[in-house]
Amino acid sequence: MALFEGRVNAGNQEIFAVLDVGSSKVACFIGRAEPGVGIRIMGAGYHASLGLKAGAVVDMEAAEQSIRHAVEKAERAAGLAISAVIVNVSTRSLKSRHIKVETEFSSAEVADRDLRRVLDTALAEFDEPEHAILHALPLNWTVDDQRGVRDPRGMFGQRLGVDMHFVTAGIGVLRNLAHCIERCHLRIVDMVASPYAAGMGVLVDDEFDLGVTIIDMGGGITTAAVFRDRTLAFVDSVSVGGRNVSSDIARGLTTPLEAAERIKTLYGSALESPNDDAQMIPCPPMGAQDELHYEPRSILTRIVRSRIEETFEILRDRFKAAGVEDFAGRRIVLTGGGAELSGVVQLAEYTFRKRVRIGKPHGVLGLPDAMIGPNFAVAAGLIKYAMHEKREAISGPPDLSGNRYRSRRHAGGSFGRSLKWFRENF
Repeated sequence: MALFEGRVNAGNQEIFAVLDVGSSKVACFIGRAEPGVGIRIMGAGYHASLGLKAGAVVDMEAAEQSIRHAVEKAERAAGLAISAVIVNVSTRSLKSRHIKVETEFSSAEVADRDLRRVLDTALAEFDEPEHAILHALPLNWTVDDQRGVRDPRGMFGQRLGVDMHFVTAGIGVLRNLAHCIERCHLRIVDMVASPYAAGMGVLVDDEFDLGVTIIDMGGGITTAAVFRDRTLAFVDSVSVGGRNVSSDIARGLTTPLEAAERIKTLYGSALESPNDDAQMIPCPPMGAQDELHYEPRSILTRIVRSRIEETFEILRDRFKAAGVEDFAGRRIVLTGGGAELSGVVQLAEYTFRKRVRIGKPHGVLGLPDAMIGPNFAVAAGLIKYAMHEKREAISGPPDLSGNRYRSRRHAGGSFGRSLKWFRENF
């Protein structure tokens, strides 16, 4: 096998490896950028998650083995041995923070040095030692009283301001995840919030522009993100996922967890139907002394609906509290394994009063048939994220030292990549 270090050029082709570490599965994609064609998957593999709960490592050895198995499958399929990855972050500590700063500048015309000073000021304002910055995105610029400026360079004024969106996560969770991946002899190139990656994987251009909310329904946690004007504007998380639904079923139907998971997959629905009371579901016994028993499907439906409705209502209330409900437009896209449950789309439409669809990966060639569903949206988004220019003020893995933001994360040391997106996009 050939060995590559995170990002290489094979002729005109760049190769990347990404790792989706979730509560139900670990997936690894190895892909390359083909000029004029797009993104092609060279190898992909996944394995059931062990040692992970709600996106956090709870058993280092078990989690390490899950990652190793997924990576080895992808390596065999690609014929490459990887040494570096881009990894997702899906944790209950995933949060948004907005900071607005404004400074005066000496020259009459806004120059790069003025942008640098304003972004440096915004970064210096962030002072949460227990949290690390995953993403720092300039949402809006202002010149004097003019708001909504996309590129202030060349404009005239006396005051320059920026509205920065920071996406953060708890340092402790990130350290454990990073240590687990490093034990697999892999270097982390970057960390990406899961709902951000899911959006990259399934959203279309009009949704990015007009406003959309993406809800990634994972096994141990549900995360959400709001996009508008092609920018990530908000993220949040709820510590409820598909495993909670399975646990509720196991308790409600008095059946083992493994059987509850199977019952959820075969019979579960978030919407009632007229014949639910008549349809009886076989429920395996809890112990050797018990016997197989049957319960009406109506009980199962109430259990499933109650938990998913609660999750959607929590997110709806948080969107209102954050003031992004209307900003997000009239569209919601669901991803993750929970999105495949019958009736979830209709329940989301009822709860949010918006149009809802299931998001499946697109724009990625060569995905195996088993990996084209909404539960692989994050992995597909990570590989697309790796191959696109970032509209972010920082780059690279987050600072997990617990200290304040360090200037070394400015790519190039002289503001290089934090301004590169201006040059590339305007």
